[in-house]
Order: sequence, then C-alpha cells, then structure tokens
Amino acid sequence: MPRRLCCGIMRLAKSIARPAIIIFRVRKNLNSRATVRTDKRHRADMPGGIIMTEYFFMALAGLALVELVKGLSANGTPPVLQRFSWQMDLAHFMWSNILFFRIVLGVAIIWMFTQIPAEARMGVVPGAVVILALWGFIYWLFNRYWVGRFKFLPITQKRFEGAATNKVDLKEQILGINHNGEAKAFPVNMLYYHHQISDEVGGHPIWPTYCGLCNSGRIYDRQVDGNALEFTLVGAVNYNATFRDHTTGSWWRQEVGDAIKGPMKGRALEDMPFEQMSLESWLAKHPESLVLQYDPTFQKQYNIRTALLNYEVSLPGWHMQASPPLVVGVVAGNVARAYDWNELVKRRLVEDEAGGTALLAVTDPDGDSAFVYDRTVDGTVLSFEMAGDGMRDTGTGSSWDCFGRCTKGKLKGKSLTRLQSYKQYVRAWVTFHPDASFFDFQHAG
Repeated sequence: MPRRLCCGIMRLAKSIARPAIIIFRVRKNLNSRATVRTDKRHRADMPGGIIMTEYFFMALAGLALVELVKGLSANGTPPVLQRFSWQMDLAHFMWSNILFFRIVLGVAIIWMFTQIPAEARMGVVPGAVVILALWGFIYWLFNRYWVGRFKFLPITQKRFEGAATNKVDLKEQILGINHNGEAKAFPVNMLYYHHQISDEVGGHPIWPTYCGLCNSGRIYDRQVDGNALEFTLVGAVNYNATFRDHTTGSWWRQEVGDAIKGPMKGRALEDMPFEQMSLESWLAKHPESLVLQYDPTFQKQYNIRTALLNYEVSLPGWHMQASPPLVVGVVAGNVARAYDWNELVKRRLVEDEAGGTALLAVTDPDGDSAFVYDRTVDGTVLSFEMAGDGMRDTGTGSSWDCFGRCTKGKLKGKSLTRLQSYKQYVRAWVTFHPDASFFDFQHAG
C-alpha cells in the first residue's frame, strides 16, 4: 500500500504542478527564443533547465499533497471513505512517516532549486511561493487547528460534587460507574467535547470515553501491565474516535478498546461495567454518587452536543438506510443484538432471547434511559408486563422498578442481572458487530 500511495501522490503532484510548469515555460519563451525547442534530445541535454524545473514543481506539489493526505486520513475524512478498512492503515502510515516525507521532499526541493540555471531561478519563484503557501495552510489546518488534540482540548479543572451541591442539569445524560464502593457520574455533553476524561474510581484508574460519530460511550480500565495509560485524541477513523497512548504510541479504538496499531497491537483494555442514563435516574439509583462538574473553561463547548441533536446523521449507501439512527445494543452469549431506540421507547418493555439468554429490554418512565437484563431469577425465566412507572412479573405478581430491583411481592429483594448495553448510532453498531441481529418490533407480540 505505501508503494501505491507514493505513486499516486507523484501522479497527483505532476498534475498539480503542470500549471506552474506551463507558466514557467511561457516566461522562459518570452525571455529567450532559444528555449522554444522541445525535442527529446534537447530536453535530455538540459538537466538543469526545464526538466529540473518540472521535478522542482512536482516535489513542491508532492509536499503539499502528502500533508493533505496525512491530514484527511484521520481528520475531516469524507464519510464515504470511512467505511474502508484501509483507512486505518493509511492514517497510521502517514502519521508515522510524515516527518520523513517532509525532510526528504524539503531536501529534494532545495537541491533541485540549486540545479536550475541561475538566470531561470527567479522565474520559478512566483509558482513556488504559491505552492508553499498552500502547503503552509494545509499544515496549519491539520496540525494546529482541525486536529484532535487542539480541536478537542483536555479538561483543565476536574471537580466532583455530591447530589446536594451538584450544578449539572438532572435531565442530562451521564455515564455512571460504581466500583469498589464509590459511584461517579460523567456528563455525556462533557465527554462529547473532550472525548475522554482520565480519572479514578474506588482507587482504580478508569478511562471514560465518548465518540460523537458513534454516539457511544465506554468506560475502560486504563491500567495495562501495571501502568495507568494516558491518551491523546488522534481523530476519526472508520467512524470511530481513535486515540494514541503516551507510553508506547499505540493507536486505540474507542468503540472496542483495542490497540489496532503500534507496539501494543492486539492488546485490549478491560471493559468497566457502566450505565448510561439521565443524571436524575442515576442519583435515584446511587444517591451517594459524585458528579463531575462542568469545567468553566469549556462551558460554551459543552453546548455542541445540544446543537447537534437535530442534525440527521448521513448514512452511506452500504449501511441500512431504512434502519433507525439510534439503537440499544447488547452482546449476550457472543451474539450481538440491537433494539430500535424509538420503538423501544414506545413499547417501554420487550422480552427477547439471544445467545441462549432470556432478555428484558426496558426504559425508564421518562424514556431517557434504557436497560437490558437477564430475566432469569433462581433458574426460572420470568415474564414481565408494564405496571405504572415500573413493571410486574406475571408469574408471582411481584413489582419491579426499571433498575431491575423487586420492590414488592414474593420476590422482594431479588434483582435481575444487568447486561452491559450501549445506546448508539446503528452504523457504529453494525460496523463493529457486522453479524448483529435486530429485534423485530413489527412482528413482536
């Protein structure tokens, strides 16, 4: 692939450089009729003339092109190209070798300029200035502006408050985690902007993440081989946020937490059980939880998610255009299952089976949060129906809340086993779970 890429860049560079070469030739012809001859023998005898000028402009155009390819490979990549697996190969190759390309092409450009006849050098300056200005703009755009580490800055003030002093709107979605006796909530609109917030819970290093392209949140154990990793956002590759760890330089995918490139390729971060729901629901379930407060430095940026909620996600033709934009996904017994979010909110409760597990998907009364449970209790598969703001199992008539806790009746004190579920865009779910099946609401009872 690198060889094909280099050949392609050279062909494009020659095309881009052609106008500058033509202008140079016209200027040259006006200055001297002796340069009108363009037969092959004459051109071969002029290594420091027009031939060297062509190579000079091609090298300049090549410098601008490799910078553009490097930038677009992981930042601002057209959606239609993100479906190809080779995008990751291209992005990592360009990001790993861009300095080499800059040095080699820079040295070549300087050398070629010195080989152009002295009387002709001033003629190439205008074209060279234009192409170098173009390269400078591309460099600034993809290295100092539209690049993950500068476009989405890390949090600067990390402050947690309890429910009594919390300032975050209770209707905001959060990623909540309860580990080693400590519960914490991370507002989704904060994670949407920062993409990641390294933290600890119960004395253990964790890595809450969020990808706006997937609309998916994840929390990982960021401790690998006894070391807590720190990450920097690279960009978007294959519809998913991609990060680089500071220790090894490996590239990690947010959706599945695996290292896809670099020394740690093949390794995967351990998933930490978490829940996504409204802060109001989370505090009802974990009243002692701490809540991450907004960093005042980025108060304006946290509104970006609200501004984009009405944006209709464009689904390329290779994905299911008629499929719902949002799903609740779960993996049960190595089988990936998904539920249309809008239909689930309408139904509020569906019973299902996947991977040999009897499933129950349910939403809270406000339709803000969804939960998936194994509906087997003490070896018995229960059936449920809605009952007010909660639900009731038809076998014993016991009452249950949406958190899977039996609050009244024969089974009081029992709890359903919660399965890790994810609310995200369907395109992301099927990208990372290509064999996923979808619950058929139309023919469900």
